[in-house]
Amino acid sequence: MGFSFNTFFGYENEINNLQDQVLIYGFAGIIFGILALLFLAILLRKIGLNTINSFVVNPLMLSLGLTLFVSILPTIVFYVVALDISGVKIVYSWIAIFIGMVLFVMFNLETIKSFFKEFGKLSEQKEFRNRKR
Repeated sequence: MGFSFNTFFGYENEINNLQDQVLIYGFAGIIFGILALLFLAILLRKIGLNTINSFVVNPLMLSLGLTLFVSILPTIVFYVVALDISGVKIVYSWIAIFIGMVLFVMFNLETIKSFFKEFGKLSEQKEFRNRKR
């Protein structure tokens, strides 16, 4: 039995019948996933588990955020240019993008953290220079 991109764990008929709602549910799932991880990060910070927050929750939030921005272009291409693409294939493309973003963030986590630290230092220096005297 071979793999087919037209099947999705037995839910392919339900996904394909939703048509435009697949896009709404997909992007809403990403946004609400970011919000849920944000509340989890706040809770973990209050408890004092900053290492879990720093190495698990924040990279997942960054991965979901990057997935949100990167998945817009293929979705437009699949939905506008290729009109016969099923919702299952769009869901598979989102899953592939998310896995790619998780791997990207996992391998480049220290570089991304140092970038944000440097950016914070530069903005503080700029704010200090532009203060009113």
